[in-house]
Amino acid sequence: MGHDAAGLMRRKRPDGPIIVRDDGTFTINLQDHERETMLDLVGQLETVLSSGPDDERLRRLYPTAYNENPDHDAEYQGFMREELTQSRAASIATVREMLSSDSPVTENQLGAFMMVLNNLRLILGTLLDVNEDDDEPDETDPLYGQWQLYGYLGWLLEWVISSLTGE
Repeated sequence: MGHDAAGLMRRKRPDGPIIVRDDGTFTINLQDHERETMLDLVGQLETVLSSGPDDERLRRLYPTAYNENPDHDAEYQGFMREELTQSRAASIATVREMLSSDSPVTENQLGAFMMVLNNLRLILGTLLDVNEDDDEPDETDPLYGQWQLYGYLGWLLEWVISSLTGE
């Protein structure tokens, strides 16, 4: 192996959970137990999304658009909520299909995965009351596992975004 080839191999990004293929599609590089966990989380997301507009866990998914005018906000929510709900349901169906197969995925499918991951993080962030000043708790915190999941979902979301943007 020549000097230049060895240098290129060292600089190549290591394989992660999302692999960009030469044909422009992507491989979801998750182990079976990770896929099963993600499928379980997708099912939980679907359940929470069907819980109704007053469920506090959905606060970050349907934020207030007009803080100063409740009437305008109610009108906005009335128009947008159904569209957002349908879009999220379609993304969930796509991700379920995607995680149940080893087939390469398209940019649109990976976009659906990005939406689902973001929704999961928003709901989990609401449950953990995450804010910009938070440091991850230590292992003695009773919510440590949820914080670890929040971090994992963020890491996975970063891989999806960097794969879609080519970074």
